Amino acid sequence: MPRGRVVTAPVGPGRRMVTQLRADLPYVGLRPFEEDEAGSFFGRDAEARSLSAAWLRSRLVIAHGPAGAGKTSLLRAGVLPDLVGADADVLPVGRITGPGLTAASLDGLEPVVGPGNPFTRALLRCWAHDDESLSLLEALRERAERRRPRGPSRPVLLAIDQFEEFLSPRSPRLAPLRSQFVEALAGAAAELPNLRILLVLRSDHRTALLPYRRTLLAACADQAGYESAVPVTEVAVAPLSPECAVTALVEPLRAAGIRFAPGAATACVDDLTTSRTVDATGTESLLVAETVQPVFLQLVATALWRSRPVADVPVTASWLGPVGNVTAVLEDYLTRTLVTIAHEHDLDEDELRAWLTRTFVTERGRRGVVDEGLTTTAGMPTPVLDALTERYVLRCEHLSGSRRFELFDDRLLEPLQRTSTPWAGASGPAAEVGADDYLRAAQVSFADGDVATACAHVEEALRRDPAPSLTRAATQALRAQLFQAEGRLEQAEACHREAAEIYESLSDTEASGRVLAALGRLLLDAGQVGRAVEELQAAGERLPGDADVQSDLAHALWRAGQPWAAAAIFSAVLTIAPDAVAALAGRAQLRVELADDTGAIEDFDRLARTTSTKAGGVSAVGGVSAAGGLSAAAGAAELRAARALSLARLGRVTEASGESTMALRDAPDSGPVLWRVAEVIRAAGDEHGADDLLHRSLGASEPSLAPDQRAKVSRLLRRSGALT
Repeated sequence: MPRGRVVTAPVGPGRRMVTQLRADLPYVGLRPFEEDEAGSFFGRDAEARSLSAAWLRSRLVIAHGPAGAGKTSLLRAGVLPDLVGADADVLPVGRITGPGLTAASLDGLEPVVGPGNPFTRALLRCWAHDDESLSLLEALRERAERRRPRGPSRPVLLAIDQFEEFLSPRSPRLAPLRSQFVEALAGAAAELPNLRILLVLRSDHRTALLPYRRTLLAACADQAGYESAVPVTEVAVAPLSPECAVTALVEPLRAAGIRFAPGAATACVDDLTTSRTVDATGTESLLVAETVQPVFLQLVATALWRSRPVADVPVTASWLGPVGNVTAVLEDYLTRTLVTIAHEHDLDEDELRAWLTRTFVTERGRRGVVDEGLTTTAGMPTPVLDALTERYVLRCEHLSGSRRFELFDDRLLEPLQRTSTPWAGASGPAAEVGADDYLRAAQVSFADGDVATACAHVEEALRRDPAPSLTRAATQALRAQLFQAEGRLEQAEACHREAAEIYESLSDTEASGRVLAALGRLLLDAGQVGRAVEELQAAGERLPGDADVQSDLAHALWRAGQPWAAAAIFSAVLTIAPDAVAALAGRAQLRVELADDTGAIEDFDRLARTTSTKAGGVSAVGGVSAAGGLSAAAGAAELRAARALSLARLGRVTEASGESTMALRDAPDSGPVLWRVAEVIRAAGDEHGADDLLHRSLGASEPSLAPDQRAKVSRLLRRSGALT
């Protein structure tokens, strides 16, 4: 299965919900890939191998490309994993900025304070070096000494990512420190002939690199004959070719069990390369690019994932929608971005959109270019343009000590023209940003784990739409999730109820049922089992055929002390939907509690077959959560622990031991896992070890025991005399 990024957050049902949203995404969105996400990084194998080979054979490698081309992702998720088996010492990727060396601090005197060069200290900090007072050469020699048994002639691979941060114009006081750092780097290269340096930077900073490049090249050329190493290699990193973009789009979904019909992915990529633009006379023209911007591909891919069909239904060209589907995704992204930046800079979002279109779309329907001013640029504060650049709406180039701004890509021309009139006197009003736009912005911010921004957008959406409407109902439902993520359960309940009432008043029974189901899960997580049963029963009446809602009701009844009623509902769901994963997992665990171990093992085995099929051949009981709100890892561990208990009681001791060990490894602070494994140990005759784990389960927090589970554990401890 694809690996997602797990966001560390305080434990709680809402926090786990935000984390799971991020963890389930097979695409990373606008951030770069990390090294541990190499399994989800597709389309650049040849480039990764080429850059790896250049780094191994060259004293100095300069990898350059435009902003957003994917340089950092290529390095971290392509090159570094490719070098895992190489006979080389790969240093952690460095960056010149970081804690204690921000742009603000570099403009003042702070970098001068402390021993050594501030840029050297920043690099050593990236390597987690204990003594930041060492010189660069001393630090490298110390590291080499520690690895001497592995061979003193092994290449030492040193990479500095986003080297343009080092080159960006700042205070003139930094010029001597920059020169000092580069001279230290060159000195290390001269003294250590096996050192291989990789600098990754934006192409528009290559001119600023030239004087430092000469210093480094002189040092590297002196040792060029060492093991046939060449002095310098330049590698251009371009955006994705259409063929590679198709691979990057298709493979993560394939790993998640979703297929593209023939030609569907190609149609989507073709749409990404084609821009439809209109000039001031109304004449339409097509601009076709040779490459695909990775950031735009990620936006479209993420939109596909969030509106994905069920796993066994292929994505077809018709499901992708007519030509213009990509434009709709980019238009939505533009709206969210402009709403956010307008809020950050206290601007009117409609005026910001009109200014952006008027300034950066020419009368010929092409991208316009604007030179940076002293404090404002084209009538807008320059920090606003910086914010647009950071979010891939604009791009800037450094030319002759100044900057020049333009739209990030031609593919933004069409969505801008569709939502705003670029030329003075042109007919048609500019599109107004409304409550729907703020709601969409909030939904995406929440899905990305940015709760604070999502809250701001939600409040603005509610302000713009005070009357009962579908938009207000959806906004209140999202607001409830935000309150839940912050642990404000009473406010979350109130929002759920208002949303349900609005949906009922508008005769949207299905939406009302889903909100009531969400409220029931909230109450169940909060330990209010009786009220949870009431809300889930109401949701079930509105959604009688929804397997997930019925399974949640069964869980609630089980927690309320009605296991046989829960078993009946689980079985009814499985009669209608035999592959309903939540119902299978729930009934399997319930049968463990009812001591129906043979039936439990049958359900666990059936669950493994079902999840294996849906995951495209990846067999694992742990592909599902044991209950709502848990992360996949925690849910998998609970299922393993429950299965282990049934195996132990059936006398299959070796299998039970293996499942218990894996469950504890994956969730060492899970109350339910510790409880189940304690019973496995007790079945093997280790009473003392079982009581110890039961005591640990009472203090566990990831997740903690539910109130009814805590009561059962306490009874077990009292029965054994370990709790008085």
